[in-house]
Amino acid sequence: MTKWVLHLFKRSKYITLSTILLVLCLSFSYESAPEVAILEKVFATNHTLDAVNVTMLIKERIDGELIHKKTEFKISYNPYKIYLKQYYPHQGLEILYIEGENNGKALLNRNTIAISNLKLDPLSNLMRNDNHHSIYRAGFSYFLEVVENLYHTYDKNDTSIWQYKGQVKYANILCYKIVFQNDNFRYVPYKVRNGENLESISKKLLVCDYLIVEKNPEIKSFEDLTPGTTIMVPSDYAKQIVMYIDQKREFPVGLKNYDDKGLFQEYAYVEYELNPKFSKLDFSFENPDYGFKK
Repeated sequence: MTKWVLHLFKRSKYITLSTILLVLCLSFSYESAPEVAILEKVFATNHTLDAVNVTMLIKERIDGELIHKKTEFKISYNPYKIYLKQYYPHQGLEILYIEGENNGKALLNRNTIAISNLKLDPLSNLMRNDNHHSIYRAGFSYFLEVVENLYHTYDKNDTSIWQYKGQVKYANILCYKIVFQNDNFRYVPYKVRNGENLESISKKLLVCDYLIVEKNPEIKSFEDLTPGTTIMVPSDYAKQIVMYIDQKREFPVGLKNYDDKGLFQEYAYVEYELNPKFSKLDFSFENPDYGFKK
């Protein structure tokens, strides 16, 4: 952009010096802090999402080891509906949930003779087993809400916190690499209030509830939380967040999250469609492409 302005200045005698200086200042602002413009476009797109269809390669730290998964999600946000199918490690596992139906229960198919159409609370231990997030946090929106909150909490112009690392390839896609570096990350005490559970606390604080379970060995399950007790919770979602933003689509294709122990999550969005047109059958157990018992 700067070269274009200088070229224009040379060719036109009607461009005033003050105009040139103004445009150069705007140009310098954009070029010196590209992470700001890139992230704001990502946030704006996230606010327009009514639905997503995404296949993810997932790495999540469970009991000290990174567990690898490949899962397809179909999500509609209002009302909230989700269908997911896992390719590994639990091949054929399916979950279907529709807000306001089935008495708030999710339909689980473990792709076994014994467990096909099991109705479960979405926040139950069986549903949360070996997963960092509940089905309410699947896809893009929750995590981008987390990043946007950090963006408004920490000075967006502080280059020691928000770092633009240039263009790199991630999953063979040319991306902008942006790093959020949070040296203030720590664990702080939190007193559990009446009616709160790990899901509501993590939503309020915009943190990962699995890290809360990991930090507090007295919490034996996601359903195990007593009002009045004090637990340790993360001060923020992560110590470091590495984002890979598809240069063409200007939307994330990869996210890596680190805490004080190292990498605890990596999400690669290998295929996705924003605002797809779902049919009623996409969120029906009667869909012939699904494995639920009819």
